Amino acid sequence: MEALVQETTWDRVVSFIQRKIFRSYKARLDHQYKHGGWEWLGRLDELAHHQILAGYFNYLKRGGTILDLGSGEGVLNDSIQKQNYSRYVGVDLSGEAARIGNEKRGDEKTTFYQGNMDTYVPEGTFDVICINEALYFSGDAVKLLNRLQAYLAPDGFFMISLLSPKGDAIWSNLYPYYEFLDENKVTNIRNVTWTCRILKPRSR
Repeated sequence: MEALVQETTWDRVVSFIQRKIFRSYKARLDHQYKHGGWEWLGRLDELAHHQILAGYFNYLKRGGTILDLGSGEGVLNDSIQKQNYSRYVGVDLSGEAARIGNEKRGDEKTTFYQGNMDTYVPEGTFDVICINEALYFSGDAVKLLNRLQAYLAPDGFFMISLLSPKGDAIWSNLYPYYEFLDENKVTNIRNVTWTCRILKPRSR
């Protein structure tokens, strides 16, 4: 019992050092998710852009498979709804987010993993690869999407949401390589605007 207490205390010390001294982004995310720091993503004023993405998926690929990169604990999963997909894989840098996602939403066709989107290697292909408000955190958005093309099923597409105007430069960088099939913008009561787009590689 004493060893367990010492281990737990040590884990807390390491976590504190990572977050406060070395400022590990992953450690900060884990701490925030553990203490409810990202629960606001499920608020009413965040719902509209999730519904746009869910609408794209349910209209174009209902019953298909989706890879959600930067998924957090899986708020988008709630909008898409389990009956509308055959496989849902969420990936987030925070292991705590993945744990919460599996605890709240995991089942035989819904799984969350800890991983870095820039290095994560998917298992199999997906009808849709979604990056919802997370592409800012990639080291190179174009390189990331180019790598992920290999994991798109035939006629698959990317589904991306970015804040406006924060994401404008990313869209500009992607445009030479990707065809924008559709776009919707939504602004909430706090005057926060998102741009949601469907993309497919121009070479296809």
